[in-house]
Amino acid sequence: MDIVYNCDDSYAVHTAVSITSIFENNRLEESIRIFILGNRISEESKKKLSSIGDIYSVTDRTAMQQGMGAVPNGFKREVRVIDLEDFEGRLKLIFGEGLDAGKFTVTALARIFAPQYLPEDVERYLYLDCDTVVKRPLNMLFQTKLEDKPAGLVPEPTIYPEVREYLGMSADTPYFNTGVMLVDRKEWERQQITSRCIDYYKEKNGRLPFSDQDIINYVLKDNVRVLWQGYDFFSNYHYRSYKSLCRIAKWYKKIMSEKEYDAARALPAVIHYAGDERPWIKGSFNPYTADYEKYLELSPWAGAEKNPGRQKEMLMYHLMNLVTAICPALRDRISHSYYEKTVKKKQKT
Repeated sequence: MDIVYNCDDSYAVHTAVSITSIFENNRLEESIRIFILGNRISEESKKKLSSIGDIYSVTDRTAMQQGMGAVPNGFKREVRVIDLEDFEGRLKLIFGEGLDAGKFTVTALARIFAPQYLPEDVERYLYLDCDTVVKRPLNMLFQTKLEDKPAGLVPEPTIYPEVREYLGMSADTPYFNTGVMLVDRKEWERQQITSRCIDYYKEKNGRLPFSDQDIINYVLKDNVRVLWQGYDFFSNYHYRSYKSLCRIAKWYKKIMSEKEYDAARALPAVIHYAGDERPWIKGSFNPYTADYEKYLELSPWAGAEKNPGRQKEMLMYHLMNLVTAICPALRDRISHSYYEKTVKKKQKT
């Protein structure tokens, strides 16, 4: 099982939490290799991240010996940081003055280039955003048949309709979140996905509301293996009903049943802390805060203090989430207003 992240030093602690949750909940997996495409990660952070693999190599090997009496020949627990040397400089050579990651850092664009950085023996990999926590074994996800598709992704029905319109996506074309991607590397390379992403980025002059996620959605439209919602469950979907999602994204009902969504909501496999209500911010009411804190305390960053100074903002965001559960249409109007005032305005400047 090969798993890929990309991050810079500011997200190293969250990456460690996510990695720890993987090791904790996949102890019976024979081999787990973690590759971190790192942009400007400090030496101290690199050592801490790498140490997670060393720790679980010992504990999981011991557990296997006690339970089975033998350790599989291919047993491995590894965390490897791959330096993205002068990544921003390389992107400027490719995109020129059109380089614009919007509200995201340029590090986010690394997932488009991942196949160019990974070892040759990586044939299939699971990409995860840093702000995820794994709650269940990933073997079923990792073994999903992609049916000649370059990637499997989870739907994002709450994407702004204006974004889909800007990308030129039809009303029936699903939009996917790229925080969890199961990638067939050979198929990705055969279909020249990276170069096609570069071409589209240049075509839009980098002005994309959600940066590389928009690019991947445009390039891979109608060429994606749909994955279960529980493999990339937004923490604020905790307040969302299936009917409210189908109302704003009529295509969602065609690819995800109510039973599947309700199962994801009840027992998600991967929590994605998308949105502003992050568990590492002081005053956050995120419903999955306990999951983040559990794995933080098992990581090399145990005891890390939360980011201060945003209690009022967190309270307002939580009230908005509560409104979502009662009156989702009002939440959608608030989201539309946010898009018009911030995302769209930024896109034009």
